[in-house]
Amino acid sequence: MWRAVVPLYYLRIKHSEKLKFDLLLPIIFWAIACLPLLSADFVADAVPKLKIIDTLGNFVGLLAGFFIASLAAVATFGGSGMDEEMPGPVVLGHTRNAVRYSENLSRRRFLSFLFGYLALLSLVLYVLGVAFGVGYPYLVLVQFKDYAAVAFKLFWMLYAFLLSNVLANTLLGLFYLTDRMHRPNGGVRYGNGKVGRSGPNPTPEPAE
Repeated sequence: MWRAVVPLYYLRIKHSEKLKFDLLLPIIFWAIACLPLLSADFVADAVPKLKIIDTLGNFVGLLAGFFIASLAAVATFGGSGMDEEMPGPVVLGHTRNAVRYSENLSRRRFLSFLFGYLALLSLVLYVLGVAFGVGYPYLVLVQFKDYAAVAFKLFWMLYAFLLSNVLANTLLGLFYLTDRMHRPNGGVRYGNGKVGRSGPNPTPEPAE
């Protein structure tokens, strides 16, 4: 059974920037996504039709395919530094026989956990959307009609938070796919021999 939730090990990974993508950015995205709930017209229009859930479900289905393809690409990418330990460090915590220990991850292992986590979360979102779309009109609107608006709002807040987490960590994954995994751990080397970060304002310091 534990094999089915191995992608969730991503939540146990620790590094200096991870909290921003696991919590800070998702909360910002979630707050923005919840703003339409302040509109009575939005809720009144969404409750009987659920078209927005269908639309987001199609989007999430596409994301799941992208994440699985990205996972395959990361597993086979042969760039230098992919199997070296990430500087930082990037640490995955383990518990075995009541003993806790940590593992320093390579870039390949980290990205495998990242895209595996995103793929799993996308599948969960897709199933949640389908289940809600099927059960809501035939159960909530029939048996609990007086609470239909409340049920939709609660589902929207949960769905929006999970989707916000996917979007925030997708930005991190795109950064690695676009730029970081194509650079060695030593970073960018300048003409004066110093090593630093790449970007609009590169600085001569160790790369992440």
